[in-house]
Amino acid sequence: MNKKQKEIVFTAASLILLALSFVLALLLGSQKFSPAQLKDVFSESPSLVKTIILSLRLPRAILAATAGALLSASGAAFQMYFRNSLAEPGIMGISSGATLGAVIAQALGISSLLFGSLSPINAFAFFGAVFAGIIIILISQNQKTAGGGVTLLLCGTALGTFYAAVTSIILMTKIRQVNGLYHWILGSFNGRGWTEVRFIILPALISMTILIFCANRLDLLAGGETTAQALGLETRRLRTTVLIASSLAVSAAVCAGGTINFVGLIAPHIVRRFLGTKGKTLVVVSMIFGAVLLLISDTVARTVIAPAEFPTGIITSLLGAPFFVSLIFAGAQKHGAKDRL
Repeated sequence: MNKKQKEIVFTAASLILLALSFVLALLLGSQKFSPAQLKDVFSESPSLVKTIILSLRLPRAILAATAGALLSASGAAFQMYFRNSLAEPGIMGISSGATLGAVIAQALGISSLLFGSLSPINAFAFFGAVFAGIIIILISQNQKTAGGGVTLLLCGTALGTFYAAVTSIILMTKIRQVNGLYHWILGSFNGRGWTEVRFIILPALISMTILIFCANRLDLLAGGETTAQALGLETRRLRTTVLIASSLAVSAAVCAGGTINFVGLIAPHIVRRFLGTKGKTLVVVSMIFGAVLLLISDTVARTVIAPAEFPTGIITSLLGAPFFVSLIFAGAQKHGAKDRL
């Protein structure tokens, strides 16, 4: 089987897995349905199955799949741009900015009248992530950081730590006001619906389109920025474009499901292991695999202790933490082997 055939087979298998994961997300929960009951959704008469699936599970599944695709596309783009296999959306401090925005909204008791049917927490989380992304983009425009991906990573990490510190201060001083925000901080799609779907759909489509468009140019960075510039790539413009698209993607993902970690790290690595590092293939298939990963995680979160549920972020963290450690040790062993040679 040649490389092209392998890409087709793996992509087709990922799409089939996505379809199965989506159907399972509709069928499983505190109230389980059989596949045969799905036909009730298309009937004109009202029913319990139709109400639960169309009003609760379908928008939740769409949000989980979209958030997984957004986080994975951003993770793949960051890993290619920074040439760092451990890079992922949260490393730039954007997720921490979103959490700070959500905590501020809850602590101040912002009225929902300002945002219609959209939760003020989700709205402030979205704009908090956008604000954090803008700060990173402005830093990237500094001449001193024009060629410094490492500098940008360090700045993102420092800003993320700063946002987390401010969030901790608010949580400690406004503990009663923010008591109900615990599940949101851990990452959860509980209570989300069609309002959030309508709010994030446009930024999600825009950011995913831009990241796919940038994928081929990101391939040129494999040999370093100097080589890419010699090949005619405008690295500074590419960096700004990737940061804008990724900030928008993470903002939409956080609005959809709170702060969910590791999806943007796991999905690109699994795809890279099977299909290699070709940019457009990596971004597109990572989106599919990320959607599958988050759909399955959310379904497990809803069913394992039903009728109660775990925050989805706990499931992804349980998967991601050992995966992250394994990547570190694999990298250490690889470098060690090179040193011996």
